[in-house]
Amino acid sequence: MKKCRGSMTITMCLVFSILLSLLLSGIQLARTQAGRIQAMHAADTGIYSIFAQYDKDLLDSYDLFYLDAGYGSSQVNPSFIVRQMESFMKPTLETGLTRCQIQSCAITGYVLSTDENARSFMGQVSRAVKNQLGTQAISSLRDFLEQTDSTLKNQEEQKGQGLPDMEFDVTEAEEHPPAFTETNNPIAILKRLRELGILGLVLPSDRQVSQKEISLTDTLSHRTLQKGMGTLQSQNNDSGKLLMQAYVMDKLGNYITEKDGHALSYEAEYIIGGRASDEENLKATVHRLIAIREAANCVYLYTDPQKREEAAMTAAALCSLLLIPEGMAIAEALIIAGWAYAESLLDVRQLMLGGSVPAIKSTESWQLNLSQIGQIFTLLQSDTIRSHSGLNYQNYLHLLLYSSSEQTQAFRCMDMIEQNIRTLPKRSSFYMDSCIESLETETIFTGPQQKTWSAVRTYGYDM
Repeated sequence: MKKCRGSMTITMCLVFSILLSLLLSGIQLARTQAGRIQAMHAADTGIYSIFAQYDKDLLDSYDLFYLDAGYGSSQVNPSFIVRQMESFMKPTLETGLTRCQIQSCAITGYVLSTDENARSFMGQVSRAVKNQLGTQAISSLRDFLEQTDSTLKNQEEQKGQGLPDMEFDVTEAEEHPPAFTETNNPIAILKRLRELGILGLVLPSDRQVSQKEISLTDTLSHRTLQKGMGTLQSQNNDSGKLLMQAYVMDKLGNYITEKDGHALSYEAEYIIGGRASDEENLKATVHRLIAIREAANCVYLYTDPQKREEAAMTAAALCSLLLIPEGMAIAEALIIAGWAYAESLLDVRQLMLGGSVPAIKSTESWQLNLSQIGQIFTLLQSDTIRSHSGLNYQNYLHLLLYSSSEQTQAFRCMDMIEQNIRTLPKRSSFYMDSCIESLETETIFTGPQQKTWSAVRTYGYDM
């Protein structure tokens, strides 16, 4: 039997060489494409891992998503971010047979919490408040503030216009003036009231004023701030003053509801006053509350015929006693203003006790008769809450915040957040203007056959 010997023609050799070449090219192309995909995945892994290091203290306490790019220092540390990103990418690049490597990695842009007048911060505040309160509650709060603020402004305008003319028969008071002494002379008593320390008059007798204090020179709103880089867009700010002040009242403390462990006890008052100490901020807030109540009380006295007549009779008696009848109009205005001021002290004391005071007074809600002026110092020692009807202390804080600019509220709020985070262990070097919200990076990779790819990645907590 004959044995068959295999043979291959030249044509078959050429076909096999072409097929082998195509196979090797396909393998190389697949390896190259796998390398490119691996590099892109590494870039994604790197930037996602960076942002997974969000500041947990900011999120837990203030519902804010930020990357503390200071890493224990006062300045943004871009080189440390780049080194971390490279270390996060390497495990992904080391798998498989592609042998991809990082040729270079750089940050091309980032947005800080304070950039563009705190646009990023205000946007995050807006999102947090909307998620918590809901549309209906926000709308109700807006209606309340707009209506009450309009009422208070009208009262200020009416007070500025002075006493309206009213006719009274004051002959009897002029002919038979009462004897006035230091204890019942309303003008003398009211003058003395204005000269006394305000906090001692309106604060409860058993309540100690906080002595906490911060250094303003080191606060965000007083120092030169770091700036972001590039042209990245931070999230849109549609919060407005309304949502900002709702955030302040929820996250920060005030005289009635203090927050434990915070740098200042009266934080909402700091947003209003901007002073270094709790005592100074409380005093500034109380003065503004008294001004609001004084305007409202003046308007009520202007329009109540019985109380106007009482003031006119007292003014006539004083002028007759002093032999200056032509000064009656001035005396009446002084008595009305002082009476309203004394009533305002009683109002604010009610607020500081936890009670309420209506925006517009009535006969029922009025507390002080002119004949009781001599007893005003005794009345101001009472710690009895007389009413829970009307606006409470927090409502009036809302109104004071509503009259300040959104930017002022935002930066002073960040002052408080920054100071509070610094009280935590190992966080003494925390700076809000080192906090990154959005970041853009560019990484150059080398792969099989010295192929190079550029991966530009942009990521942020608002995306």
